[in-house]
Amino acid sequence: MNQVLTAANRTPADEIKFMQDLIRTGKYLPMGRMQKIAIAPSHDWTPPAGDPQIDKYGRLIDLRERVLPIAQSLDHSTVLVTSPLLDRGGYVSLPDVPDPNWKKPLYSKEEVTGEVPRDTAKETAPMIPQRLEDRACGRVTGTNLLVFQPVISVSFQPEIEKRMVPTAWLLKFKRAPDGTEPALLVDAKTGWCYFYGGLFDIDTERSG
Repeated sequence: MNQVLTAANRTPADEIKFMQDLIRTGKYLPMGRMQKIAIAPSHDWTPPAGDPQIDKYGRLIDLRERVLPIAQSLDHSTVLVTSPLLDRGGYVSLPDVPDPNWKKPLYSKEEVTGEVPRDTAKETAPMIPQRLEDRACGRVTGTNLLVFQPVISVSFQPEIEKRMVPTAWLLKFKRAPDGTEPALLVDAKTGWCYFYGGLFDIDTERSG
């Protein structure tokens, strides 16, 4: 079932306060762990030059080992992110990702014959940075909130009866009847994330 993420008469500040209160009071139903967030190109976003991840996959946010728990409000109307996006040092950032253009070097003759051991570094793609600002189309005026819009989908590992399901499900987003495009707002100072606007639907048939 499609659900409206926000009421038409709520401002972003109103909606964030509403979501913060739900998280603070524990009034939500866990959904699982968010893995990847796909964001469509938009007229107010300029792709950065020389980013192989964006060149190949577009405005994809890959959380990798930094998966974030997501939940629904008790009335199933709102998607919540119940932990902030922080690295081990407590900084707001995305994890590095393997260079998608990397190709494993061919074995040398000496490596094939065993005269020279194969360097283990040749078996692993180099990591490149994933920058939040490169994927954002701006900030909410007067705030630290980075805007990622329009959100297309979120892949997540579902949690059912307090157990994690091994396959991935998909949250699919689309424009709301009032014209509001779904957005992800990320506080660049605290790492707290908020879904704002649009409609969402849970696709349980997607996996991988």
